[in-house]
Amino acid sequence: MRVSRPGSQILVLTECRLSHIRNLAMCLVFYAYWYYALLDLGKLPDGVHPFDHLLDRLSAEPFLWLFVLGPLLFVGDIVESFMIAVVGEEFTFNGMTRTVLKNQKRLAGFDEIAYLQIRTIRGAEDEEHILTAVLQTGNKIEIDTSSNASDIIALADDVADIVGVKVIRLSPEKRKGGRIGFEL
Repeated sequence: MRVSRPGSQILVLTECRLSHIRNLAMCLVFYAYWYYALLDLGKLPDGVHPFDHLLDRLSAEPFLWLFVLGPLLFVGDIVESFMIAVVGEEFTFNGMTRTVLKNQKRLAGFDEIAYLQIRTIRGAEDEEHILTAVLQTGNKIEIDTSSNASDIIALADDVADIVGVKVIRLSPEKRKGGRIGFEL
């Protein structure tokens, strides 16, 4: 996410379109290979239509349907990435109008934001840090996600300076036992 300040009261966050184009290309190559290998398309008999080969393969081994339909779980992410690659994504925190805009559409007013939250999710090998604006209604606006904690903390501080709210860090240690703890 690229951060810019066109004015002292305006903060603009722009998502990198090139990285989404790169991710889409990698997905295309991965899924092309996935289906090629899974459906044995390299061993297509002469004179047999690929669709007939596909049906024969799936009827002979019905468990393959799980692997054929499995990638559909990621269609939402792929569509979102495609939209960002084509249209772009831009958050604007405008201190003069006291509004948060996403692609020039109003998401919330500054007075509707209760606080900013940084959630840390620990995986087996890495951590993911998610910056969200939590509204008075309890709804959340996801601003950015990164594996770099210092980038998210710096971004949260910049946004908090403009919006005028506090930043709360939610760490996994504070969430043990079903209770959520806050760390300022």
